[in-house]
Amino acid sequence: MDTKRWTVAIAATAVLGGCATQPPAPAPAPVPVPQPAAQTATPAAALVDHAGDSIETAVTVPADAANGGWNFTNDWIFDRIGKFRRTGGGTGMAGQRRYNVVEVETPKGDHYKFFFDITENWNRWTPPPPQ
Repeated sequence: MDTKRWTVAIAATAVLGGCATQPPAPAPAPVPVPQPAAQTATPAAALVDHAGDSIETAVTVPADAANGGWNFTNDWIFDRIGKFRRTGGGTGMAGQRRYNVVEVETPKGDHYKFFFDITENWNRWTPPPPQ
């Protein structure tokens, strides 16, 4: 091959090589769609009202509750379980808090124990004036 042909071949290669398209840039990785958090089943026991079941969930007797809070505790228990009779109970302290524990029985024979935080009511009490 002569020089003219080499020149034409090199020029054509340069022109065609310059016109060639670049390979496409790699597509970005798809962003994963966040899945909603799986809902776990809530056991029925977790839905039960635990107020009064322990000193941690003790029902607070208002400071101004009449009759030392007895009426309040009786009404609260009756509102939860209906008719009952007291079978036991007592008063105690845990830390700086004072609690009443009331044990009751229903006419069907079910037994319950309720805890009441009587600290505020207890601290408000004053002895009756001397006669």
